Amino acid sequence: MYSKLLNAGACLLPLLACTVDAATFKLPINTNATAIRKISLDAAKVAPVRVGTAVYFQTNPLGKPNEIVAAKINGDGSISSHKRHLTGGKGGAAPVAKEDDDGKIARLQLASTNDALFSQHSVITSGNLLFTVNAGSNDITMFTIDPKDPLQLNKVGKSITSHGDLPVSLAYSPKLKTLCVANSGKRDGVACYDVDPEKGLSCTDKEPLERKIGTVKDGPRGTVSDIFFSDDQKFLVVITKGDNVKNEPSIVDIYRTYPDKKRKVCYEVVRSKITEAPLLFGAVQVSPTKIYATDGSFGLTKLTIDPKTLKVTLQKDADKEVIDFQSATGWIAKHQKHNTVYVTDGKMNRVVEFDASNGERSQEKPFLSGQPGNLDVAIGGDFLYTLSPSNSALGTNVSMVQVMHITGKGTFQDVGAYIFDEKDDIPAGAHGMAMSCKTRVARLGRRAAPLNYFF
Repeated sequence: MYSKLLNAGACLLPLLACTVDAATFKLPINTNATAIRKISLDAAKVAPVRVGTAVYFQTNPLGKPNEIVAAKINGDGSISSHKRHLTGGKGGAAPVAKEDDDGKIARLQLASTNDALFSQHSVITSGNLLFTVNAGSNDITMFTIDPKDPLQLNKVGKSITSHGDLPVSLAYSPKLKTLCVANSGKRDGVACYDVDPEKGLSCTDKEPLERKIGTVKDGPRGTVSDIFFSDDQKFLVVITKGDNVKNEPSIVDIYRTYPDKKRKVCYEVVRSKITEAPLLFGAVQVSPTKIYATDGSFGLTKLTIDPKTLKVTLQKDADKEVIDFQSATGWIAKHQKHNTVYVTDGKMNRVVEFDASNGERSQEKPFLSGQPGNLDVAIGGDFLYTLSPSNSALGTNVSMVQVMHITGKGTFQDVGAYIFDEKDDIPAGAHGMAMSCKTRVARLGRRAAPLNYFF
């Protein structure tokens, strides 16, 4: 099945030529031919480029069979085709507390647009392994990625229980061969699994889970945001939002790991309350003692980890970076080569870049597609990919994966988006964004291809 390719900003390679069925090209809005040629020529000077091979996300339809979408990445960073793979579980959504005019909870409703799970890393990859949550059936699915064809996924074993309600975020440690999931529902907590590439997942944890979170409420406030292993895989980090309306702090829980023991992730927790950042969301580790985490109420935080106690603090006001006009800042990814991090907003169609060495904002770029915003974000080689599902509440009925080309610190360019047709049936609840772990090198041609844009 093929979908239309939106090619905005700078079309980097002549390799794009007519290899995508039903592709339609037009010039960008408010862009003349002279400006287009200049951007293309500037982009063509950047060679060679590193590109990934595939990008993955889940369809996550509410109460219906869940699927992983595997999308092929071309040598120019664009996307040309995709395949779908049933997970064996069902899609789901976090309950949303709807307040009346007096600020009291009037009723609960399921989030059906924008961010259905209020989390990052609902789909992750490591080597030739891919994992996804199935939030509607409270289980997890494991796949292997065919090394010769990254669009071909092979399910390993059966989907396995998350030992809780509403699994929303995953973390994997290749050193420990351990997968952990954070549950954000009524039965909250973290479960961990031994990973066997041939047999699948096995869990030694029992219900009720001992790694309790205990702060989970009806969302988006008070729900689990992210879970990840530290770069050295010596501890596991779980982030839970607070409540900026009720002045409740966000929570950062850290669990030590033990590679030589049967139980690789301990049950004892080091808990830190971050009062100054009430809506912590996605996070990346940028140094042994620093974590950069987004906050939906203002922008970006620079958290400090004490290497001995594992306590986490937001030490001073200067460690808060306010993003102008932000609305729902949440997802974050790091570019290792340029030492930069990139942040997206669920209700603003732009990418904001920060210098990972000092946390200062270095650049921001809008996408030209007119989408209402972006959810999860991932980086493959020199290209950044965001998931932008349809959102009828904000006036769009198409889903797409949008692409930026990163040519250096402070320099990145909208290069288009892969648009899903109505027949592709990518729902508003689509979630997650993960890259194939393999990258390849491509060299840009001397002659720049024309810039195009599809509406």
